Amino acid sequence: MAVMKRHLLCAGFLLASLAVGCARMPSTINPNGAPTRQLIVYFTLSAPVDPRYYYFIAIDNSGNTNEGPVPIVANPSAPIPATGVPLIISNSTLPPQFYLQYHQPSFFEYRNLQFIGPPYYGALSQDGRTIGVIMDLDRIATTVPTITLNIITSDRLLPPESQFIELVYDGLGPSGNSYLIIPIDVNGAYSNADAAVPEREGDTSIAAIDIVDWSVEVRLTAP
Repeated sequence: MAVMKRHLLCAGFLLASLAVGCARMPSTINPNGAPTRQLIVYFTLSAPVDPRYYYFIAIDNSGNTNEGPVPIVANPSAPIPATGVPLIISNSTLPPQFYLQYHQPSFFEYRNLQFIGPPYYGALSQDGRTIGVIMDLDRIATTVPTITLNIITSDRLLPPESQFIELVYDGLGPSGNSYLIIPIDVNGAYSNADAAVPEREGDTSIAAIDIVDWSVEVRLTAP
């Protein structure tokens, strides 16, 4: 599968901390305390989140910047994980090593397809269009200087027994394959406004999964 890559440079954009006062229920805060290495991600949709649909932040933590998470448009002939997640690492048949899923309406983190708990923080905006999370980078990667990341939405999961199931989906870039290369050994902030090809409205048929804006911040010293 051909993949277009964007390596964004910090251009002075600073993502403010996700504030509880700006969120509406449901939200989650991990009781174990704020992580010292944080990955902060938010993305905005064309219409409010629909709890029937699936929202993913998918991460490849191999350190190989020549591959990254992309959506599975239809179930390929290769085996699909039992979870049915519509995510795959480009140039392979493997799912991403780490992903966060929001669905009905809860936040879950998975590593190697195993549930490892909720993120430190996750919530929706008051208008229901923006999903925001703070994740612990130590859960994601500790031995590599970069990760690749994509935000992927889908109207459903892939049933393993079906070989070809067309999905309605969205991801970063015109075809959903424009994963980001994010340095995680330095502080940095990245946004749709700085992207070579910004995410635009109307590139999928369901407004509730149509990504229109996003931002990512690496914060290595928590406030």
